[in-house]
Amino acid sequence: MWHAISLKRTIVSINEGKGVIVLKYKAQLLGRPELFVDGAPYVFTFKKAQILALMLIEEKSMSKDKICEYLWFDKTLEKARRNLSNAVSCIKKVLPVNIAGGVISIADGVKIERDVDLITKIDALGWNEISELCRPFMDSADLDDWGAFSDWLLPKRQHYHNLLVKNLKKRAQAQLAGFAQNRFEDALLCYEKLSECEPYDEKIHGELVRLYIKTNQKIKAVDAARAFSSRIESDFGIEADLSDISTLMRRKTEGPAIRASSQGGEDNPLARNDEIMKMLDFFSGSVEGRSLCGMVWGEQGIGKTVFINEITSCLAERGWECFSVVCWQEEKSYPLAPIMRLLKSLHISLSQQENIKALSDLSYSYIAELIHQSVSEPSRDIKRLLVVEDLQWMDDASWNIIESIMCDGSAPLNMLVTGFEEIRPAFMLRTALADEPFEKFEVTLRRFNLEETGRICHEMAPEEDWTDERVHDVYMQTEGNPFFIRELLKYKSDGMLDGGSPYKNTYFSMIELLDENERLFLEAIAVCPECASMKEIAQVLEMSPLSVSKLYSNLRLHGFLREQEADGGDVLYYFTHTKIREALLEGMSASRRTALHTKNVEILEASAPKRLQYRHRKTCARLYYHCHEARMPMKELYWRVRELDLYFMAVHEVFPTLVDQDLMYYIPTVDDSNYTKKAMAEAWAIMDRLFRIEGGSPELLRLERDLYILKGGYLWWSRRYDDAEYMLRAAVRKALAIGEPEPVVKAGAQMCYLAIQRDDAKRLAYCAKKLCGYAKKNGLAKWEGTALRFVGIAKILAAQYDEADKYLLMSTAVFERLEEKGFNFTVCLIAAEHFRGDAMLAQKKIKEALAFYENCVNIGESVSLFRGLGLSLAKAAFCLMLLGRYKEAESHLQRMGKIYNIMHTEWEDGLQGGGIAFSLMGVLNSRKKDWYHAGICFTVAKRLASETKRPLWQAMLYWAKLELYKMGEDVPKEFADSVLKHPREWYEEHLLQLKHKVGWI
Repeated sequence: MWHAISLKRTIVSINEGKGVIVLKYKAQLLGRPELFVDGAPYVFTFKKAQILALMLIEEKSMSKDKICEYLWFDKTLEKARRNLSNAVSCIKKVLPVNIAGGVISIADGVKIERDVDLITKIDALGWNEISELCRPFMDSADLDDWGAFSDWLLPKRQHYHNLLVKNLKKRAQAQLAGFAQNRFEDALLCYEKLSECEPYDEKIHGELVRLYIKTNQKIKAVDAARAFSSRIESDFGIEADLSDISTLMRRKTEGPAIRASSQGGEDNPLARNDEIMKMLDFFSGSVEGRSLCGMVWGEQGIGKTVFINEITSCLAERGWECFSVVCWQEEKSYPLAPIMRLLKSLHISLSQQENIKALSDLSYSYIAELIHQSVSEPSRDIKRLLVVEDLQWMDDASWNIIESIMCDGSAPLNMLVTGFEEIRPAFMLRTALADEPFEKFEVTLRRFNLEETGRICHEMAPEEDWTDERVHDVYMQTEGNPFFIRELLKYKSDGMLDGGSPYKNTYFSMIELLDENERLFLEAIAVCPECASMKEIAQVLEMSPLSVSKLYSNLRLHGFLREQEADGGDVLYYFTHTKIREALLEGMSASRRTALHTKNVEILEASAPKRLQYRHRKTCARLYYHCHEARMPMKELYWRVRELDLYFMAVHEVFPTLVDQDLMYYIPTVDDSNYTKKAMAEAWAIMDRLFRIEGGSPELLRLERDLYILKGGYLWWSRRYDDAEYMLRAAVRKALAIGEPEPVVKAGAQMCYLAIQRDDAKRLAYCAKKLCGYAKKNGLAKWEGTALRFVGIAKILAAQYDEADKYLLMSTAVFERLEEKGFNFTVCLIAAEHFRGDAMLAQKKIKEALAFYENCVNIGESVSLFRGLGLSLAKAAFCLMLLGRYKEAESHLQRMGKIYNIMHTEWEDGLQGGGIAFSLMGVLNSRKKDWYHAGICFTVAKRLASETKRPLWQAMLYWAKLELYKMGEDVPKEFADSVLKHPREWYEEHLLQLKHKVGWI
């Protein structure tokens, strides 16, 4: 009781130092109202005198009229005042009371301790004291019948209730944010009290459930959630769906700051608390007398065993009897092996059973009956659970017994089964679960995503510095599988994860137990860099596709593979986890690995066409991979160069000489440039090694020539023009020395591209004419069409516009003739139209030029080919700005940005029009008074022009700055000082000089 709290007597000195003992007053306002004097309850003559005394203690002072209104509302004013006088006389016997006018108050010098004052000091109290404070204000049954008194009582009761809730929350939050060892227990007690105070508050009950989970009291969490749900449903008629109990936690909008917890804590995804709570709710909240079947599906290492252990542990706390049996892969060929272990755990001896003489269908039925009697529920007071783990490894005889057990409806049966997802259809079919009187609940354990993997890393290794890159590395190595995440985090060195550490791979043992043909089938798939074709695997293993499909069918329940239909009557196989492939490769002998790679090389080379197109790039890449793994350096270099040759045209040329069908195969990626650089370096290293070992054989000299051509193209694409010229001159010499026509033409085409990048009209004219004559002489039509386009560009730069138009039309005619033969060179046709627009622009025919550029864009977008469209849109925007149509120009640049996103191209490369667009955007932003972004655009444009030294981009930048001068005083001085470094005349003079070189600006 509150009055039993030990308090010291107060001694005060009054009347010239004479010490007198003053009465100690204590008011108990919470729970049953009482006034204690020196620790003993004071007995008032009548009840209302006691309540009046406590009202005065609470309010300090009150008017007589209000007191009469509250306590004697049913009396006349005269009778009420007479009753008030009697009550005050009674109070004066124990408390000094002042009456001044119409106000009654407690004397100033009296000290009275109140229990309500302790509510704000909850942090310093023990739980026995706190429990005394968790009672309603003036909780007495007869007070509720006093009519008007409720007008004073109820607001006071609500005020102190709210104050109690506020301070309990404050204490709980302080505990959870602290370091105390028992912080969760204390916070849990706070929320248990809060749940009693606020029976309908979803946030409080959600936090209570969360703390039960945090303290590993999942059964209590289920009970609390179910009680709250039932209360809401019965009191308000709101049906609550507890299929996901965690909704109680998710709906809370705010919560305490909780410190990092252990691996099994509620914040750690490894705990699988959502799924566990659902399953516990399923078993603990079932209808009496119904059979239950819970199912847990998931791949190897996903955590099914840990999940089952947690379920059985929680149910055991509630008094359930749990019987578990695990099926093992190595026992699948042994009949009844798991059932025998189950019988042993149930203490059932078959040798003592008279009805079992030999194993037969009859004896299987009898065994099932024996097990059913032991694991079913004979009465509502006994709860039992049969757990069967890893169903995919169960033998047929054991399946028969499990089926019989589930078909026996003589008593309620609770089952919990686990297995790979691949076994689920078979389990549902064999047990006919849909037709049995079972309530069913399924949980599929999924891999963790990147965000969840990061949380696991922080929880398991909080001392590590987990950057986004390191978390991503863990995720890519483990693919979110919890087993591999735990194993990987065990092996760290010098604060960095050691990806090569020999941590345990759970698939090793599964692979070891396969027969020879099944393992060979998986190994043939493992040596493929990506997914494997059924037809190719059949060729590698020298068997029919039907035999291959049988092997896949045999292995399907192991969860190793998935299949996907492909074009051409083929099927693709791929592993469900990268660790399966790792385990196969690590356990494979060197001779087996080399033999498989060599066989793949033979098959792919036989299927590769003599004339390679871009659509064959993937075949080239796979051949390179298999040659590399089989230690075949010459073939490795050959197929690396072939793959790079196809790749370079699609990625790095603005208007590549590729047919539409090939460009449709090109899927842009963000790391195009990095891949080219890496692949080029690898090929160059192989070539140097071969020259040192084998010398300059004719085949190697041809590959050297091709690499020189590719390296020269890569160098001009990287804006290293001088190095590119040196490399391409050497490539032309080597090509002419060998004498094969097409490599000579390819080298010449790269020389033309280099001249275009430099806006070098003289060099372009010379190279283009040579290229055109050589291509025509050797019957290389597509290169003739490309060379004619190059001649047209040279004529534009030389201001010979009629000649330029003639050559561009000739280029178009060549490609149109090729299209009549079945090839679609849409990008090459777009290129001719684009440069005809340049010719119109050079003649100041702005509208005609705009029509050509927009026609290019419309043609490309109509067939979803975006090569060069960024450049066309940039020039179209320039034309629109010359015509004063600035909004349309901005719209064109925005469309250009979308194409950049589609192509995964950085605006700042400039190759698809970015070198022009930044100067134009600088002008447009300046016209909108967006000086900040205008400054950024001009800075980038200046950097591109200075790095590449391209006259076109420099000229466009000068033109844009002259547009700023036209704006006059609208340009802020600070902006002008940072962007306009030279006077207007200087820009006009230099732009005029560049116009003679560029030709069309």
